[in-house]
Amino acid sequence: MLGGKKGRMIDVGCGPGWLLREFGRRGWEAQGTELSSAAASFARDELKLNVESRELSDLKFPEGHFDAVTLWHVLEHIPEPSALLGEIGRVLKPGGVLMVGVPNWGGAGSQWSRSKWFQLDVPRHVNHFTARRLKRDLNSAGLEVRRQCFLAPEFDFFSFVQTCLNRIGLRPNLLYNLLRGRAAKVLKEDRVGWWQIPVTLALAVPLGLLSLPVTLLAALIRQGGSMTFYARKVKAVRADGG
Repeated sequence: MLGGKKGRMIDVGCGPGWLLREFGRRGWEAQGTELSSAAASFARDELKLNVESRELSDLKFPEGHFDAVTLWHVLEHIPEPSALLGEIGRVLKPGGVLMVGVPNWGGAGSQWSRSKWFQLDVPRHVNHFTARRLKRDLNSAGLEVRRQCFLAPEFDFFSFVQTCLNRIGLRPNLLYNLLRGRAAKVLKEDRVGWWQIPVTLALAVPLGLLSLPVTLLAALIRQGGSMTFYARKVKAVRADGG
């Protein structure tokens, strides 16, 4: 969508900075924001990136400062997403591009599993979006959706597996907790029946294989577990109609 153009960009909620680093390697003037002190420190100290540990609005960028903004699976963590999108719309140049990715609350997986959906991730996710709501919020910020994708491989394949395990009644998110370790657990520790771990591990393999066709089909029919919208800031129209 950027057509090979380079310019000034910001990755809002950049985490440890992997995406930000790739933009820099491709010639962009790249910077990021990240509120996690550990992630921001890694991005600054290890990857030598320009990362601020403040909200985007607190940085007081001038209007039309950026050519591109990335917001990769961050918006669902924001209590007031419309305010953040409004600020992004303000700091983007006319014709500038936003890439925003979020879990798809309107997808088949979430509708089938509801409270068992892995990407529900309460209380860390405080907002959820359907395609219609996200498009409406982007339009309200002066951003026109130009392209949509309903697949994020780094989230959706595993989400299918863990959601199925949750849905059949095993300890919620047990597989995730086993794979990620104590620091990344998504639910508080409690006692797990001795049989649940071997059953979880045994089912994970066939469910992982099944996730490939199911997830790809869901994405094809716009029902995937994640959605990514590429939006462009609407250019101002001159009073003479030019």
